[in-house]
Amino acid sequence: MLEAADASEWSAKVLMAEYLRACPGGRPPKKVLGHLGKELRSLLDEGYGPDVLRPALERLRAKGLNPSVLPSLVNELLNAGPAPSSSSSPSSASGAGLWASASPAYTPYLNPTEPTGTFGVAL
Repeated sequence: MLEAADASEWSAKVLMAEYLRACPGGRPPKKVLGHLGKELRSLLDEGYGPDVLRPALERLRAKGLNPSVLPSLVNELLNAGPAPSSSSSPSSASGAGLWASASPAYTPYLNPTEPTGTFGVAL
């Protein structure tokens, strides 16, 4: 069991070194690096390898995200569905389909044709 712990620690250190080399603006704060190290060790202990963690770390660095989202990025990389094709019809947030996106935009609480007062209603 000690060998497995040493291997995950070594892998976390290697991944951290790669992460730091890719940081264009300089070294992140110690708290960020400490938190990132804990997240990396946790994911390595769960059995995720460098082939999954490297792309997640790249996204984390590129977007400047908090280390706590690293597990979510790993999940996104592993379980993202196929990218929608450009020929498919646009969907709406409600799931109503193509017809919903063809209708004019509607803002429920603010009608742009009516004058509004301080609180968004005609006084």
